[in-house]
Amino acid sequence: MTVHTTRTTLTTAVILLALGAAGCSTNMPTDPQPTTGSQTTSAANDPFHIDKPRNLAAISDPCKLLTPQQLQELSAGPPETDKSEWGQAACRWSNQQLAIKVSPDTVQQQGLAYTAKIYGDSSGKPTAQVAGYPAVHGGTNDLRCNVFVGTSEKQVLSVSFSTGSQGRGNPEYADPCAMGDKVAGMVLENLPPA
Repeated sequence: MTVHTTRTTLTTAVILLALGAAGCSTNMPTDPQPTTGSQTTSAANDPFHIDKPRNLAAISDPCKLLTPQQLQELSAGPPETDKSEWGQAACRWSNQQLAIKVSPDTVQQQGLAYTAKIYGDSSGKPTAQVAGYPAVHGGTNDLRCNVFVGTSEKQVLSVSFSTGSQGRGNPEYADPCAMGDKVAGMVLENLPPA
């Protein structure tokens, strides 16, 4: 009888131990990856994060990055082909009122983070936004501003705005960075999703 009791007790203990282990394992997380909520928070805290990336490379002719209607609204001159500092095709419009240069950067593949190290805040982060896209201003003075906008993780739009000799009395040109932001915002409207 003692052997039977011991066997029953042992069997019961093994069953309870197995059930206990099974119960514990169902409470353990099976996926060590972060939750969607933490990924969203991480993206929200990333100053270079772009919710709706745009494909800057989709428009191969930089002189087509602004529509004729937009150019008329800006009172821009006729287009002239140009080159960017990184050797990619760019486009320039100038007259005695203003000069605009639009330079896509789809070849360096460094995104806005590289430019922000030069023109961003002291920690190398964007200092502006254009239509919800991270941006930095550089080379600024009373008459000129360069605007760099991250259109995707790897692509950057550069817009240079300068006030011409006859545009200096125009109150709209008093803030060249605001004008550069306006032009960059117009280009963003014309870019398809990435």
